[in-house]
Amino acid sequence: TLSSDKLPCTQTFSVDDTVTWTKGEVLGRGAYGTVCCGLTSQGQLIAVKQVVLDISTSETAEKEYIRLEREVDLLKNLHHPNIVGFLGTALTDNIISIFMEYIPGGSISSVLNRFGPLPEKVFALYTRQILEGVAYLHDNRVIHRDLKGNNIMLMPTGIVKLIDFGCARRLNHLSTSGGHSDLLRSVHGTPYWMAPEVINETGHGRKSDIWSLGCTVFEMATGKPPLAHMGKIAALFYIGARKGLMPSLPEDFSEEAKGFVKACLINQKERPSAAELLRHPFISHHR
Repeated sequence: TLSSDKLPCTQTFSVDDTVTWTKGEVLGRGAYGTVCCGLTSQGQLIAVKQVVLDISTSETAEKEYIRLEREVDLLKNLHHPNIVGFLGTALTDNIISIFMEYIPGGSISSVLNRFGPLPEKVFALYTRQILEGVAYLHDNRVIHRDLKGNNIMLMPTGIVKLIDFGCARRLNHLSTSGGHSDLLRSVHGTPYWMAPEVINETGHGRKSDIWSLGCTVFEMATGKPPLAHMGKIAALFYIGARKGLMPSLPEDFSEEAKGFVKACLINQKERPSAAELLRHPFISHHR
């Protein structure tokens, strides 16, 4: 059992006694750190993201700590039904733990692995909720920067929640420094959801999340993101060079669904905002 530092007062954790928790199975690995299940001394199941600070040099430890602090600062100020709930943090033996709401249904990508591509009615339902979460983030000047099926979790009730704010940024804190290492890390991850302007490093903003959303809708509809038949580097060059168009949804989907994905996967300036997409026929049609 690990003991945490005093956690911030929230509805779920009482502030009087120090909450302890027992570590369970690994739920997933994010852009940074590992997420495991935890059982608190008050009997609640929680998700705990743990990051081991690299203390080989004080400089790297400091950098990582600042990055995690930024993630926590973002998360603790975000309150929305379609964004994972933040419960607190602790630092024990160079391990930073971020305590979050536990979402038992798993990620959209795990749901796709289990059940195959989703029926249009279902992915329309999920898309609306993802858009609500993204619109809320953008209203609060936050860009997620890593939207994909793996970072969208499903409650058993059909509610979806955005997770993994390890790459997220508040818009006035965007810096050009470190862009290349960010990009390299993304490529180690996967480029299939990345907007052309992210690959070309020509300005990452709210509209880049919209591109990633389009790729995620494509993923929910077909089981894989666009260009999944290509290798990572080939896809990266294809998207970056804008050689030809991005693939459309197959013919058996409605015109609205095809139009929605197409609207997301176009030139940055012409891409609609999250608020505009909430009024798209694909979303209103399936209300």
